[in-house]
Amino acid sequence: MNVAIVEKNPVFRTSVRAMLNHKFHSLTPLETESLESLGEIAQLGIFDIIIIGLSEKDSEIDETVLKMVMEKNPFSSFIVYSSDPDHKQARSLIRIGVKGYLPRHACLAELATCVRSVFSGNPYLSPKIFVNLCYSKTEPAFI
Repeated sequence: MNVAIVEKNPVFRTSVRAMLNHKFHSLTPLETESLESLGEIAQLGIFDIIIIGLSEKDSEIDETVLKMVMEKNPFSSFIVYSSDPDHKQARSLIRIGVKGYLPRHACLAELATCVRSVFSGNPYLSPKIFVNLCYSKTEPAFI
């Protein structure tokens, strides 16, 4: 499985790679710090999964750039993890094609479950975010 990890923080990026290597033996991870720089390493091959990290400092994702990356990687599935998970952001990202969304503080087991689900072609939404999405009073509970 080829995985790209897009995360500004090199320590967190390395931690995600180490956790994934622990759970998946046939993993080929590549790391980069931004969606823009992903294009440079994308020439190295096709990614099965692209994992994008959002930090507290950079909690917003440029959906225009994300859509362009998705168009350039049509065979890749996308997972976003956020330090400040938001049901509105989750809904918006899922609508544009993100297959997995989980909080940055998710445990290794949840990250592995998300990757397995998305790699199998199924969507994954963290149960904590799903509950918030279902009980949102400002918008309908459906995505």
